[in-house]
Amino acid sequence: MDEKLKSAIDKIVILSKQNEEFYKELRKALNYMPSANAVSEPRPMQDDVRAIREALDIRANCSISYDFIKQQRLRDQLTIDNLRMENAALNLKEKEQYRFYVFCVNAFYQIENVINYYYHTSYPNIDDLQEEIRNRTGSGDLKYQFRVGTEYKTVADIPIYYKLNAFCNTFFLGDKSMITACSNLRKVRNEGEHRCMVIIGDEDEGNGIYEFFKKHTFNSVRILLEKLVETVRQEVENKPLIKTAEITSLLPSGCFIKYDGKVTQLPQKLLGKIRNKKVLDKVELSIKGNAIIDIV
Repeated sequence: MDEKLKSAIDKIVILSKQNEEFYKELRKALNYMPSANAVSEPRPMQDDVRAIREALDIRANCSISYDFIKQQRLRDQLTIDNLRMENAALNLKEKEQYRFYVFCVNAFYQIENVINYYYHTSYPNIDDLQEEIRNRTGSGDLKYQFRVGTEYKTVADIPIYYKLNAFCNTFFLGDKSMITACSNLRKVRNEGEHRCMVIIGDEDEGNGIYEFFKKHTFNSVRILLEKLVETVRQEVENKPLIKTAEITSLLPSGCFIKYDGKVTQLPQKLLGKIRNKKVLDKVELSIKGNAIIDIV
């Protein structure tokens, strides 16, 4: 199907999810009438998925459930990208290299959107978000460190390169294969089909994309995506942990605390909450995703 037609269908599908009257009229025009009680009741998720599959002429089934996403438009987009990903795997009319490329690109679309959702829900204040990403990209080579800036107004403004690094450093720090695979999926998305096919054809050993295509399969990329999405699901659904910490060092410009047997620096934004504390005093920390988000 022509890409312009696919884009038009995508917009129609999204609009039908946002406007019940438009949805009903569309079904009438297509001679696809709902049951009597469907008009007043919300459509279940499986109906949404079925409608998307029919509209996009997709034969595949969803491999990941995004029912935990509260924003309907984003949930629909993630579902579309997942269906396109799985449809690419089944499209035996295309060469396997091209199918795998399309599979990987749509997998990364999901990674990017679900990471944006995690940071948007976990750090609604843009200053807190920037500080979190700076802290999580601060180790190692300084050229990879995110720099706080006034040009970032929303989570979408921050390059995915930094958000992906910060997310992996938070949840997959000891899993080098996961971090490398996510990074190379981003490169596959950025390079484009022609560039990726050239790299694979030249067998450019040592190139990250070539090594990625050589090592990974449809299933391994699917497992990677499922693992990342499940991590986000758990984080957005779970409440922050409350832990007791002890102040080990207190200076005008910084504070170090100890909890769970490790010493770490208290985020600068929380220093005002311990102004009346002293060394060895106990404080209650609110922790989410291994990050200290508040003192309670």
